[in-house]
Amino acid sequence: MFNTIKNVGSLVIRWLFYFFLGVTIFLPLSITSIEASQFSTSIKVNNISISKYEVNERRKLLLALGTEKASAKALAKENLVNEALQSLHASAMNITVGKGQLGEVYNNFLEVRSMTQNELKKSLQKYGSSIEELKAYLKANVLMRNIVSRTYHSRMTQDDFDFTLFRPAASITIPAQISLSEIIIPMSIRGKDNTIKLGERISNDLIAGKDFESLAKRFSRASTAKLGGLIGFVSINSIPQGLREILVKLKAGSVSNPIVTNDTIMIFKVNSWKTSESARKLPTEVSYAIIKKNTKAPNTCESLDSEQLQGPKRETSLEQPLRDKIKFLRPSERATFTDSNGLQKIILLCDRRIILSKNEIKILKGQMLEKRLSKLAEGLTLELKRTAKIRYMK
Repeated sequence: MFNTIKNVGSLVIRWLFYFFLGVTIFLPLSITSIEASQFSTSIKVNNISISKYEVNERRKLLLALGTEKASAKALAKENLVNEALQSLHASAMNITVGKGQLGEVYNNFLEVRSMTQNELKKSLQKYGSSIEELKAYLKANVLMRNIVSRTYHSRMTQDDFDFTLFRPAASITIPAQISLSEIIIPMSIRGKDNTIKLGERISNDLIAGKDFESLAKRFSRASTAKLGGLIGFVSINSIPQGLREILVKLKAGSVSNPIVTNDTIMIFKVNSWKTSESARKLPTEVSYAIIKKNTKAPNTCESLDSEQLQGPKRETSLEQPLRDKIKFLRPSERATFTDSNGLQKIILLCDRRIILSKNEIKILKGQMLEKRLSKLAEGLTLELKRTAKIRYMK
């Protein structure tokens, strides 16, 4: 009997020895295999390899920045391909990004969102991303701007923009600023069902007239809780689209319904709006000539006598029939109209100028330059893709 027990014990010891030997040998190999798979190539752009890890890191960043989950991975790949092409092109042209440039863009990113670096770090960490990944993303954007600036410098002078080409209906958009307060309740504390019930209860309390600030201090787990949930003013354009669509429907003083995400319940209060997102018409002044219909009219304004020219006058000061016609004309164009006395005449537009303050001109030129830069960047990227060898691995 003792021999039997001894033999069984020997077998157990031998089995345990082989088991731990197998774990010692094969587990590291398995881990190494997983790591190798994670860092394997996802895309080849000429001689640059983009790993699955890089794609996943960018995907997490884009999710943190408000990209929809369904499109985040595809957009991450597109981002990284474009950045690889930009990097190759920049290297050939000896173009780099200065520390000051990146710092300025990063600080603007924080300022627009009214966030501290620590708050940004926590926000990114919720999605598994980091400030380092964000800076890499911002750096790529600055690099592209530098490439476009060097390549198309002659096409990017603000002074080249001719404001006389604008119609009176032309407008600039003033980005809206919205002052927000928030209540953020993570599901990790109470579980999903109980957190949703709590969100509904808070919503009912707010409808009943309870103070948002007090409820935020009590229930919110965001860094703004100690301030009664106050975020402050942020640009409406900096808010993720899904949330923006909810907030733009709310008037000052209104509160959103509970918004359920994968891991939190959010309730927002719109404290106030600053400026308007709706476009405003730009004031203009015009110089023109009115000629009787049956007389031989000159073809150009240069052929007119100074006595025949009128203006410059604000368009809003013109009689309605004349204003209705002139607003569709460009300089040197003409049209027939009936004046207030019922007589048919010809209006020849000689000049149109937008009346803007220096600051408004600066804003408008900046917007036009940004649009031009964006189009040039798109064109350059397409050209780089046309001549590049891009392979997507399985």
